[in-house]
Amino acid sequence: MPAEVATNPSIFLRLKQNEAAPREIAWEQFHGRYAPIVSAFAQRLGARQQDVDDVVQDVMIGFFAKSPTFIYDPGKGRFRGYLKVCTYRALVAHVGKQTRLGGVPLDRVDPHDVAVEEVWNDIWEQELLQRAISQLRVDMGETKTFQAFEQYVALNQPAQVVADRLGVHITTVYKAKQQITQLLRHRLRELGEED
Repeated sequence: MPAEVATNPSIFLRLKQNEAAPREIAWEQFHGRYAPIVSAFAQRLGARQQDVDDVVQDVMIGFFAKSPTFIYDPGKGRFRGYLKVCTYRALVAHVGKQTRLGGVPLDRVDPHDVAVEEVWNDIWEQELLQRAISQLRVDMGETKTFQAFEQYVALNQPAQVVADRLGVHITTVYKAKQQITQLLRHRLRELGEED
């Protein structure tokens, strides 16, 4: 498995390393993986950009402080649930009374409320999909197969237009969709198991 797809238990161990260089790389990967989720969650729940930046910073600094003693135990739940609660608490600390969810001030809403869970899960799944597509783009390069998939599926262009633009037969576009969709499903399963 490539380094950028390392499992969470691995990233947690690398965050605790004594050597600075591997630890810094692990922190960059951790930030790159989770900061966009934290940011999107705060935005979706109504935080202003300066509050979003503060929430991301608080969550990252909070986890940095906790990381030396943090032990990932899948038996206690998934990391994504832990991160959601940390993010929600940071968000409430910044905008709890000013922002409302379903007409209720955020500081009075339980982090396990269905509406909160729906927002978090939607953002999490979108981020996983974007990561999977990015990884496939790196693995496949700018092949006509990947371009056909991206234009036809992601950009919703008509199959014949994509085929004409790429100089391929229309069946190639349909096969690209099928092939890349299968690869994406596999990659999403891998990424889902990590978190």
